[in-house]
Amino acid sequence: MFISRVFQSLGRGLVILGGLTLLFVAYQLWGTGVLTDRYQEDLEKDFSELVETAESSPSVDSATDSDDVEKLDYATLLWRPEGQAMAQLVIPKMGLTSTIVSGVSSESLKRGPGHFPDTPMPGMPGNTAIAGHRTTWGAPFGDIDKLEPGDEIKIQTIQGSFTYIVLEQNGGRGNFIVSPKRFDVLDQTFESYPNRLTLVSCHPKLTARNRIIVVAELVGEPAEPFKRPDYLSKPTFVFAFDEEVVAEALGESSGKEVLSNNTKENLDKEFIEEQEEEEEEEEEEEEEEEEEEEEEEEEEE
Repeated sequence: MFISRVFQSLGRGLVILGGLTLLFVAYQLWGTGVLTDRYQEDLEKDFSELVETAESSPSVDSATDSDDVEKLDYATLLWRPEGQAMAQLVIPKMGLTSTIVSGVSSESLKRGPGHFPDTPMPGMPGNTAIAGHRTTWGAPFGDIDKLEPGDEIKIQTIQGSFTYIVLEQNGGRGNFIVSPKRFDVLDQTFESYPNRLTLVSCHPKLTARNRIIVVAELVGEPAEPFKRPDYLSKPTFVFAFDEEVVAEALGESSGKEVLSNNTKENLDKEFIEEQEEEEEEEEEEEEEEEEEEEEEEEEEE
């Protein structure tokens, strides 16, 4: 009787544990999306108010070189504190319309796609970078792998609307995969397509093992550049890349140093080796499964 009760209690415990696990998974996949939708409703209103404020502000073009006050005020409207609305993102191919927030910390990305504060604002000269989740928290970049060369990406800031066209990568694809250590995709030193947009997300889905990257070029002339105000907090890069590599790459004065070619080659080599090891493990598992199936068939015969 005692043993029977123990097994019954154990069984009930496992059932409860299984139920809690399912609830947690459901919350991560769907519940977080409900919260993000609520965040986005508020962020959309905030961005609309931001645009109205910018339109009613004195024209920056009319400011003299010695009058930096108006330019600073305008820069303050452009560069927002972490987690606040700063732009509107539309990707027709993905059916995505979302408000971009400033920052890529875990808290910021719960609210929507996040802008890397150490890169230029969308529309400005240089390499603008935006990160977003592929699963959980609304999964704004859930279909990022479906983007193809030539697809449009539109972003609106208080400076206007800007269109980017997805560039072709190896194999005719619209994306490529890199190690989390490949921080150099945020470089500002590209000779070809210097005015670009870089989208970053985790790959494959449900893991943070690698990063999927989409690069698009700006159509037309870039907007007037405005420096990020010094009083804003230091950029946070928790989400997108390996923290140790980021710590080495970030400089105290300039904000970021470019990785050397040797470093890039070493990182690529490590990434390729990791991929090859994973492929070998998968092949071994498939072979073992095939052998087991053959043995089962022989036993049945």
